[in-house]
Amino acid sequence: MRNLSSLALISILCIFSTVLSMRGDYLEQARDRLAHGEYESAVTFFEKHLQSARPSSSAYYQLGQALQKSEKEAEAALAYRRSLLLDPRFAPAAEALREANARLGVSPSLSGWQADWGRKIPSDPTVLLGAFAFWLGAFLLFAALALSKKRTLLFSLASVLLVGGIASCILVAFTDPRILEARQAMVMSISGTSLYKVPSEDASEKITTLNQGSTVKILSARGRWFHVELPGGQRGWFLQEGITPLIPSA
Repeated sequence: MRNLSSLALISILCIFSTVLSMRGDYLEQARDRLAHGEYESAVTFFEKHLQSARPSSSAYYQLGQALQKSEKEAEAALAYRRSLLLDPRFAPAAEALREANARLGVSPSLSGWQADWGRKIPSDPTVLLGAFAFWLGAFLLFAALALSKKRTLLFSLASVLLVGGIASCILVAFTDPRILEARQAMVMSISGTSLYKVPSEDASEKITTLNQGSTVKILSARGRWFHVELPGGQRGWFLQEGITPLIPSA
């Protein structure tokens, strides 16, 4: 029995190490092919890496470079947007996206105070710091209730920490691009896509046409149709074909 347990453990470790090695190999091969100008092959290996490993901002950025070199401008723009979702402060991806949007002839990325704060504040560390401050404040609050000395000081310090911790988490909830753009999608169809007043392809109900690379906010879905909102606030219906969410499905 002990030998069987040892054999099972060794087998699991071997499988685990093999999987990790494959993930690393995918990324190394992708970067090697990108460096040697084998762009189509690089795209394949970057996609395999992103499907099998935890996605990273740099991997999506390099995928965008390979797609751009392969003359797939909209796909490159999508990769750059995904890179910025993971790291809004990654300047190379932001610059590459601006250039891709200019070539596609579409409006720039999300703007406004929320997007500006999202680029300045690292979301995950801010949430962790806020959670730490909140629980430390809660501990000091209980300590103040239990102690008679220095109660006022402990109450004040606990209040500051509790409010600061909650405020940090609320700020991230309003500025994290992964939350702000969770329902954003990009038009990937080469011919663009048409916006209709109702979920029907009746030409008389057509409102406008969006170019490839344009982004919309998905409000709801009905069969083959998305109810969407354009950056200017206008709403209508798009066929789901040719529309890809910024955050890929798991």
